[in-house]
Amino acid sequence: MKLIEGMKTLRVIQKRIQQNAERINEYAAIVSTEKPTYGSELEQRKQVESLIQSNLDLSREYLNLKKTIDYTNLMTKVTIGKDTFSISDLLQIRRNIANLMIGTFDALNERKAEARLLRIKAITSDKAPRIERMYDENTKFEGLQYWQGLKDEIEIRLEVINATTELLDVPQG
Repeated sequence: MKLIEGMKTLRVIQKRIQQNAERINEYAAIVSTEKPTYGSELEQRKQVESLIQSNLDLSREYLNLKKTIDYTNLMTKVTIGKDTFSISDLLQIRRNIANLMIGTFDALNERKAEARLLRIKAITSDKAPRIERMYDENTKFEGLQYWQGLKDEIEIRLEVINATTELLDVPQG
């Protein structure tokens, strides 16, 4: 099974569990004057128990498949540029880290100093103060370029990776 198939199967399992829960809710109790949907009270009780058991089985299947997907994501390595990452790393970079690092390099600016400079100019008549950078513009540019490029490359590559990567068997024990 490919990684993408496993992820889609997880969604199908979730949907089946939710549908079963709705059916359990429908059949879990009746008014004493109603006729049971499944012919007799005994049959309806059996149906409710069967739906509960089905959800227990589906939840185990979900957990096992999720563990397999997580293991595959941890063990499968992808090289982007000169760096090698696990799929799990790529997912975290895409979801969180890339934006945090882009924010880090974007923070290399003069905005706060400009605001302070305006306040200082308003109260001083001495030699005109000026802004001095405490960072290298090339470092900022290279950092922004790397993280934005990595984020874009992950977006491009993940779909293909998920479609072509076989799920790995999780070692037992």
